[in-house]
Amino acid sequence: MESGLRLTERYRLVERLDDGGTMEVWRAWDELLGRPVAVKVPAPAGTGPQRGFRRGVNRAAALSHAALETVFDSDQTRDASGRLASFVVTEFLVGDTLTDRLRRGPLAVPEAASVCGQIAGALEAAHAAGVTHGDLKPDRVVLVHGDTGLDVKVVDTGIGGVVRSAGDGTEAADVRALGVIIAACLASGASGELSALAARCMGPDAPSAAEVAALLARDEGPPNAVFVAPPDNHRTSALPPPPHRGNARLAALALVVAIPVTAAAAVLLSAPRSPVAVPAPARTSAAPPAPAPTFRPPQSATAPRVTDALGRLRPIVSRGYAAGEIRSDVAIDLDNVITNLENDLTADRNVDVGGRIAELHDKIVTRRRERGLSPGLADELNRVLATVQT
Repeated sequence: MESGLRLTERYRLVERLDDGGTMEVWRAWDELLGRPVAVKVPAPAGTGPQRGFRRGVNRAAALSHAALETVFDSDQTRDASGRLASFVVTEFLVGDTLTDRLRRGPLAVPEAASVCGQIAGALEAAHAAGVTHGDLKPDRVVLVHGDTGLDVKVVDTGIGGVVRSAGDGTEAADVRALGVIIAACLASGASGELSALAARCMGPDAPSAAEVAALLARDEGPPNAVFVAPPDNHRTSALPPPPHRGNARLAALALVVAIPVTAAAAVLLSAPRSPVAVPAPARTSAAPPAPAPTFRPPQSATAPRVTDALGRLRPIVSRGYAAGEIRSDVAIDLDNVITNLENDLTADRNVDVGGRIAELHDKIVTRRRERGLSPGLADELNRVLATVQT
C-alpha cells in the first residue's frame, strides 16, 4: 500500500501510522462522507487467515459499546503483487495508547479503576455477543479525552488474535489479559483491592468480564447493596471510595495475601498463557557452581542509553517466557528489576546506574546457573547489558 491510493473509489490513504509486521494501519480520508478514518490491512498470509480476518471483522461490526472501536466498512483490494487483500475501515481515534501512557508512570488507583472498568465493559459486551478479543494488551487500548474525562477505546476486537496468531482466543484468556492490564496500571509492588482483583483475574477462579465490569462500576450504593452488571451500552467508570468506607464490591474480591502482580504484567502481556516451568536441577555436592563471567558495570552511561537497553530487555524476557526458556518466577523477578530502574530513570531520581545494572547482570548469571533460564537467553540479555558499558 502507498499514500494516495484509493480503496473502492472511496477511501484515500493519507499517512501510514503503524506496522507491527502483521497489519498496516493507515490514516485515510472517506471521500464519500468527508471524514477521517483508519484503514487496517493485514499482511498477506494465505487464504485461510484472510477468511478468518473477514469473519472477525463481520462479528466486530455487529458490536456496539462506547468503549469499543466502531467498525464502518470492510472490503478487499489488490496489493502490489496483484493478490487480493482484505481491509477494514474503522473510526479514526486521536489519543495515546495505554502503553504510551504507562511509559510516563503508573495510574492513580481511581484512574486505573476507571480505565480498566471501561475495558471490562467492552469485553462484557463482546463476550455477550460471542466475540472474544484474542489479543488484548495495552497497545490495543486507546485513551481519548472526552467531555467527562478519560475515555477508553478497545481496538482490534475479534481480529487481533486472527491477524497476530495470538493463540488462546477464549473469554478466559481475555479476562486473564485484563488482569495483566490492571496490574500494569498500578505502581510496582502495589497492594490493595485493585491488585487483588488483578490477581484473581489471572488465577484459576477468574471472574467473568461482566463481574469485573460490575466491580469497577461507580460505587454509590450502601455498603450491603446488591450490585448487578451494567447494561452493554453503559460505559463503566470509577470514583475514589468515600471516606470511612471501602468499595464493597472490590472488597469482596480482596485477597488475604497481596502479591506483586505488577511485575508480572509486562512479561505476560505478549503471551497470556499458563507458565512454562523450567525444572530445577537436582542438587549434588560433587558439581561446583560454574564461575560467573566477569562484568564491568557502566561508569558513565547516560540515562537515554540505559533506558534504550532496558526497553530492549523486556521483549527478550517476554519472548523467552513464551518459548519456555525462562521460568515464570524468574521472568517476573527480572521484569521487576527492569521496571523499577526504568521508573527511577524516568522520574530523574538519583540512582546508582552502574550498581543497578551490575545487580541485574548478577541475577541473570545466578538464574542461569540455577537453570531458571536457558544459556542462550542469558547470553542475549547480557549482550544488551554490555551496550551500556563505557
